[in-house]
Amino acid sequence: MISGHRLLFLCLIATAAGCVGLAAEKPSRHTFKRGVNIDNWLSQNDPSMPYAAPWFTAEDVAWIAAQGFDHIRFPIDSRIWLKADGTLDEEKVAPFDKALAWVRQNGLGAILDVHFLHGADFNSGAASDTRVFTDPALMEQAANTWRTLAKRYAKEGDYLRFEILNEPKAEKNSQLNVFNFCMLAAIRESNPTRMVYFPCNKWNTIPNVVDLELPANDPNVAVTVHFYEPLLFTHQKAPWIYPEPDKMPAVPFPGKVPDLSRLPANPEHPLPKPLPVTLSAEKDIDPMFARLAEWARTKGAGREILLGEFGVFNRADRQSTINWARSVRRVCDRYGFSWAVWGYKSAFPVRNKDGSPAPMLEGLMHD
Repeated sequence: MISGHRLLFLCLIATAAGCVGLAAEKPSRHTFKRGVNIDNWLSQNDPSMPYAAPWFTAEDVAWIAAQGFDHIRFPIDSRIWLKADGTLDEEKVAPFDKALAWVRQNGLGAILDVHFLHGADFNSGAASDTRVFTDPALMEQAANTWRTLAKRYAKEGDYLRFEILNEPKAEKNSQLNVFNFCMLAAIRESNPTRMVYFPCNKWNTIPNVVDLELPANDPNVAVTVHFYEPLLFTHQKAPWIYPEPDKMPAVPFPGKVPDLSRLPANPEHPLPKPLPVTLSAEKDIDPMFARLAEWARTKGAGREILLGEFGVFNRADRQSTINWARSVRRVCDRYGFSWAVWGYKSAFPVRNKDGSPAPMLEGLMHD
C-alpha cells in the first residue's frame, strides 16, 4: 500500500496529465436523460427509513420505467458497505445488486452514487466532515474504496455509471479537483471506459463549476450539478431548514413572497438578504442555467451535464410544485442537460407512498 503523501503526489501528477490515452466508450444503447433518485433506501437511513427496507421492489422499477424515466440514481453510503478491513460487506451490497437486476430487466440505466465516504459528509453543523480533501490518509482510503467498488462492478455493462461523490464541501475548489482525479485514477485501473460523473464543489452548486477541471484525454467523464433554488420555495416548511415550519406561510411559484418576518431564525440556514419580493423562472431559474450552459460551451464542450438532484419538499402547493418542476425541465431541455429528480417515495416525491403520482411527476413529464 502506498503512503498517503505518495498518493497525493500521484494524484497531482494525474491531474496535470489529464489521464492521457483512454479510449472513448462505444455508444451506449442506454440513455441517461430523465432519471429519478431512490433516496433514503441505501443511505441517509434512520429508524423510520431503515437500510434496504422492502418498500422498494421490482414493481417500483417497473413503475419508474413506465412513467418514461430512463435511469435511476442510487445514493449509497459506502461507510455501510465496507467492513473494518476495507472489504465489501456482501450482505449490505446485496440489495443494490438485486436492484441492478431489476434495472436491467426494464432496460434502464443506473448510477452508483457514493453519497458518503469516510471523511466526507455533506451535512451541516456537527455532522459535517470534509477531512477527505486535506488528509492524505483519508484520501487514500477513499481511493481504495473506489478501487474496491470499481473492481466489484467492472464486468457490468455500460448501463451502469459511477458518481465519485455527492455534494462535496472542500474548502477550496482546487482541492476537489485533486480528489476527483485521484478517484478517477482508482476507477480506471479496472474500468478504463466506464462513464464517471465529476461533481463540482460546495454541494454541487452551479456557481462552483467554473473551477472544475476535467481530464483532457478521457472523454468518458461527465459533470453533475444540483439545483434547489429558490430555497424559500423548494424547502418551504422543511423542519431542518425552518425550526417551526407551521409558522411559515405558503410560498407560491411563481408569485409574491409572503411576509416571513415572524419566522424563527435558523443560523445555519438564514433567510436571504434582501428577501426577494417575487419568485419566477425568469429571475430564479433561467439565469443560473444560462450560466451553466455558457461554461459547458466554453470549458465543457462535448461533456454530458447531469442535473443530478432537484426537487420540492412535499408541503408546497400542488400547482406551484408543477410550475417549478416544469420550469426546470424546460430549461434543461433548452440546453440539452440530462436530469435526475430527487426523489422517489420520499419527502420530495414523484410518487406518493400510496402509489399514486405526485405533482412533481406531472411537471416533469407533462405539459
